[in-house]
Amino acid sequence: MSSMPLKVGFLINPYAGSGGRTGEKGSDRKRTINPETEGRITRFFNTAPKYPVYFTPRLNMGEIFLRKNGVNYRIIDAGGNDTTSEDTKKSVRLMIKENVSIIVFAGGDGTAKDVWSTVEEIGIDVPILGIPTGVKMHSGVFAESPEAAGLLLAHFLEGKTLEESTDIMDVDEVLYKEGIYKVVSFYKALTVRFGQLSVPPKSEVPLDDVEGAVDFVVDNIKDSAFYVMGTGRTVKEIERKLGYNDINYLSVDLFLGRRLLKKGVSYLDLLEMTKRREVFIVLTPIGGQGFIFGRGNQEIGPEIIKRASWSNVIVLSSYSKIKGIPCLRVDTGDPMIDRTLNIVKVIVGYNEYFSVGVCNKYNHP
Repeated sequence: MSSMPLKVGFLINPYAGSGGRTGEKGSDRKRTINPETEGRITRFFNTAPKYPVYFTPRLNMGEIFLRKNGVNYRIIDAGGNDTTSEDTKKSVRLMIKENVSIIVFAGGDGTAKDVWSTVEEIGIDVPILGIPTGVKMHSGVFAESPEAAGLLLAHFLEGKTLEESTDIMDVDEVLYKEGIYKVVSFYKALTVRFGQLSVPPKSEVPLDDVEGAVDFVVDNIKDSAFYVMGTGRTVKEIERKLGYNDINYLSVDLFLGRRLLKKGVSYLDLLEMTKRREVFIVLTPIGGQGFIFGRGNQEIGPEIIKRASWSNVIVLSSYSKIKGIPCLRVDTGDPMIDRTLNIVKVIVGYNEYFSVGVCNKYNHP
């Protein structure tokens, strides 16, 4: 270990992800503290090293969380309880003045944009690493899970990671809330990679032939069971086949058999509405990233997954999309649930399956 103290910049967007469980599809203008952030930061420090000096803003932007986790930290003159993107940018400037080796941030794509735009403005090559706590994390700077981010930081400080240029991506917020999905690359950022711990940016894939897979799901719907229909064009083709044409690709919808009960459900809606009947969850992976839980469908929280069980999670995809994904990813919010999934049988045609392993089996020592 070097005799110089290792310096890590560390900041939290406490509002990131607060719209996820409620189905609001983003938190860029929300001023609600995300109640799940504290748990995700604790999970990060379960695997992250405690020995560096973490330079962090005041109170909700880092200080409170680092104190709770018994970490060696120094406060920088930024942040507080009610914070804005300007506080993020000021924090990054002060961290760079302290000569940090890497900037670790907790948030989503909006936070990634604020962090990297400031690094680029200063013109210094410091890598950034995202702990996923947002709703949309399509940028290529995020680890797969909080634990994966902790391991990535440890590997980086030990000199084992590769540095790589990747896309900072985000969607048009206004169009997003209307159900129009336009992902744009804003910057090329420097990040760190190690095995499957890091996640590539989202890639748009053409909606190839999914008709056979869609027909197979539709033909096997049980009238007495609940179906939680996830986000994405492939799943919405099932809803179209059932006669519903007013489609929002970003909405999680609840059906009883073939009948729509509610569009745009929240996690609380699902907890309340899916009692005393069998529950199925219908999903398609995110192109390039391979997530089936944990990106853009946080309405389907861990209790709903327990209610359904992995055997009732139906995943469908075109063959061309799934063969471009080395392994599927899950970040449900409950690591115990995540670890119980090994292999997923993805429906790629009418009664045709393609088996895919789950990445995060390799993430936990």
